[in-house]
Amino acid sequence: MLHMGDGSYKIDRIRAYALSCAVDGGPVSSLGLMPTRNGVLIEITDGDGVIGWGEAWCNYPPRSNVAKVNLLNDVIGPAVLNLSIKNWHEVRLELQRLFSRMMIHTGEPGAFKHCIAGIDMALADLSARRQSVPLSSFLAGHAVNKLDVPVYCSTPNVERLEELVPQFEASGHQCFKLKVGFGREIDSKNVSQFRKVAHEDTLMCCDANQKWSLPEAVEATDWLEEYDPLFIEEPILADANPNEWVSLSKASKVPLAAGENITSQEKFEEHINERSLNIVQPDIAKWGGVSGSFNVGRYALSKNTQCYLHYMGTALGQIASLHTLAAIGGGGRLELDANPNPLRTDLGDVDFSLKAGALLCPQTHGIGFVPDPSQIEKFTVAKCDMRANKV
Repeated sequence: MLHMGDGSYKIDRIRAYALSCAVDGGPVSSLGLMPTRNGVLIEITDGDGVIGWGEAWCNYPPRSNVAKVNLLNDVIGPAVLNLSIKNWHEVRLELQRLFSRMMIHTGEPGAFKHCIAGIDMALADLSARRQSVPLSSFLAGHAVNKLDVPVYCSTPNVERLEELVPQFEASGHQCFKLKVGFGREIDSKNVSQFRKVAHEDTLMCCDANQKWSLPEAVEATDWLEEYDPLFIEEPILADANPNEWVSLSKASKVPLAAGENITSQEKFEEHINERSLNIVQPDIAKWGGVSGSFNVGRYALSKNTQCYLHYMGTALGQIASLHTLAAIGGGGRLELDANPNPLRTDLGDVDFSLKAGALLCPQTHGIGFVPDPSQIEKFTVAKCDMRANKV
C-alpha cells in the first residue's frame, strides 16, 4: 500500500480539456463501434507553479468527455481547489467519501470515479515532479530496475487479421487481444484465422466485454481452450454474483481476467482471495487512478495473482499506466491499443516503439510526458479553468 508523503502544498489551479477526434477504423466490440476517440485531460497546478497531468476515462458514450469536463467544473473541481496536500493519495479517498451521497443521488457513480481517478493521476504526476523523480520510482519508493514492460496489442480489426497481425508482429508485438462475443461461428472463425496468420510463438488473449451468461461462458471457455489463449477477459458481467465468478473459474479451462469494471479495492481483494480471477486488470483512468491501481497490483502479487493494466485512451494515461505497472513489478502486461487514435499518437512527443514486445518506461520526472498545447487546442471540444480563492 502507498504510505509516502510528499511535503505539503496547495492546489492553485485546475484546468480540464475534453478532446475528441473522428477516426476510420475505430475499435469494434460486442458493445458496439467506437467511431470517435475521446479524452479528458486534467491539468493541476500547485501554489509553487508545479504542474501535474491526469486523464479521466470517457470512451462511451461519444460525448461523455464534455459531460465530465462539466462535472469537474461544476462539482468536483471546486472541492479540490485550496486543498492542502500532505499525502497525495489520500485526496482520492477523501473525494470518494465526500461525493458518496452525490454518486447515489445522481445515479452516476462511474462519472464521478472517472474524474476522481484523473485527479489522482494528476496529483501523482505533480508529486513525483516535486521530488524530481520518475513516477515509477516515486510509487515504488526506490529506483525501479526493470523498466521494460511487456504489452499486448489490443483489439486489431478482426476483419483484417491477415494484413494486420504480420504488420504488428513486425513492429515488435508478441501478444494480441482479440474481441469475441459476436457468436460462436464468428468467434471461432476469427481466433482460427489469427492462429493461421500469427507466428507460432505469438500469444493470444480474448475479450468478451461481459457478453455471456454463466452457461455460455463455460461453453465458450471450453471450445476456446483449443486455441490456447493467455486469458479470456470479462466473459460474464463484471458485477455478476461472486459465486458465478467462482463457479466459472473452477469450470474454465482458460485463465480468467477482469478489472476495468471493478470499482473498489474491496471487490478486487474479494476476487483475489476467492481465486475467481487469474489476472486482475485495473484501469488507472476508470477507477482508483494511479494510487488505486498500484495498491491492487501490490495486493495481487502478495497473493500470487497476476496484475496486468487495462487501458484504452490517450498517450498521457498510457504512459502513466506504464509507470504504474513498472512500479508494481511482477512482469504483468500493459494493454496497448492497436487502433487508429491521434490522441495516442499525435498529442505530443511520445515513443511507443517496442523492443521484444515491451515498452521502455521513461525516466524523466513525473509521468515523463506533457501534452503539446497546440495539439490540445486542435482536439479540444470543451474546457474549463478554475482558480483557487486568494486570501
